[in-house]
Amino acid sequence: KQCCILVMFNGVMALSWTGEVTVKVAIDLNGGVDDLIGKAERFTSAVSLDAVHRLRRHCDAVLVGVGTVIRDDPSLTVRRVECTDQPLRVVIDPNNRAPPNSKLFTDGFNTVHFGSSQEPWINLHSALATLEAKYDVKHLMIEGGPCTIGEFFHHKLVDRAIIIRAPLEFSQPVPSGIDIHLLQDAGLTFHSSRLWDTDTITYWTKQQHDYSIWNTLEEEKVKIQQ
Repeated sequence: KQCCILVMFNGVMALSWTGEVTVKVAIDLNGGVDDLIGKAERFTSAVSLDAVHRLRRHCDAVLVGVGTVIRDDPSLTVRRVECTDQPLRVVIDPNNRAPPNSKLFTDGFNTVHFGSSQEPWINLHSALATLEAKYDVKHLMIEGGPCTIGEFFHHKLVDRAIIIRAPLEFSQPVPSGIDIHLLQDAGLTFHSSRLWDTDTITYWTKQQHDYSIWNTLEEEKVKIQQ
């Protein structure tokens, strides 16, 4: 049964967030997340795509900003690996621009849509606390876009980041805004990196002794680079 809930934010809610936030971002060799020439398309390897779907399966909810909804019309469901319960989908949409016929609102799976009738931006602390209190979200995955991801980094709400770098260069790239300074300012440090087919994956985290993320992402041992 379809369940799309619009949550309107006109103030700050007195709630607290105690869960974890994982950012996943795919970039080209120059740090771009998309190519403005042509329609949005996947550009990472099949191995990386499978790993992303495993991560979705491991999370309680998957979040994107309204720009990603408009540009990509994603479903954010788990499709490439077996999954019993689909994660909740979450949309950050401060100006209520998301098209009502988007897949996230019409495909029959659950979506929470954070909109605002007055504020230029959603209060992320309140949004996270609402997800935990009302929807029992303990682990949130963020998949885009660059503005939304950047806000979570700037507010130091990210616990780990998985960056997938594909061996190609966009003609007219959309910058991710992610660099070593942003990651370090957000309180993250480099943990390890791996090769997934032709893609290079770097893992940044606040917990330097945590290797469990690789067990979540992978089904078989791959080459590790320290």
